[in-house]
Amino acid sequence: MDGSDPNRQPIKILLIDDDAISREVLSTLLELQGIPVDSAEDGAQALDLLRQTSSLPQVVLMDTQMPGLSGVALIEALRAAFAARGNARSDIRIVAISGSEVGEEVQRVSDGFLLKPIQLEDLTALLESFSSHMESAAKTKTQAAPERVEPEAMGPEMTATEVIDPVVLGKLKAMMPASAVQEVYAAVASDLETRLLTLTAAIDAGNTAEVKRIAHTIKGGCAMVGLSPATQSAARLEGSNTRGTWPKELLQLHFALGKLQSILGDGLL
Repeated sequence: MDGSDPNRQPIKILLIDDDAISREVLSTLLELQGIPVDSAEDGAQALDLLRQTSSLPQVVLMDTQMPGLSGVALIEALRAAFAARGNARSDIRIVAISGSEVGEEVQRVSDGFLLKPIQLEDLTALLESFSSHMESAAKTKTQAAPERVEPEAMGPEMTATEVIDPVVLGKLKAMMPASAVQEVYAAVASDLETRLLTLTAAIDAGNTAEVKRIAHTIKGGCAMVGLSPATQSAARLEGSNTRGTWPKELLQLHFALGKLQSILGDGLL
């Protein structure tokens, strides 16, 4: 979908996600398809952008689990913001995105759902559907089948192909220039390094809710780029109430980060 059809209304996207990795990957993929993207890191920033911009988006992709304004409340606030600018509900589409299944209420008030890691073909199909029916009030629901996460042992001896899923890496290389792939994974490493600091603090404090929140974000971002061991460790952290297992998963996340940084430093991408 490149927006070149003169008979089709062009689509502009607003991407709302507190995970920098997801924003980087999705924005790059969409822009390479010729689709303009505005990004916001939270609900408040998104609403400010809508109030200030002269060119409103037709589609909103929003993560459903973010700090602050999020979920159903954010969807309602977005619809109110669009209505204040004279846009009817049928003029826009709000798509929920998440690394986990969302509740029935979110699915009811949104216009679609995509499970992270988002496949480009699923997103493109959804956008094609919206573009073809932009004037219709019909709702399109697209839901990717959740991928089962299996625990996997890992340690310092991991190879490059064990750190990054070669299938995901191959898809990214097919969709964007080598320099863009390098930039994406460099952004992943930088973001993961920062999040591991906050995760360590949460683990040290025994803050279960914060550990789960940070692990959920790490899981979604790393899954987007096929950083499989980190995705699996984060998934186990998110689902665990056993504090005794937290240090092991944290160590494995540090191993994954170190290996990714080595791959980047050695130019192996």
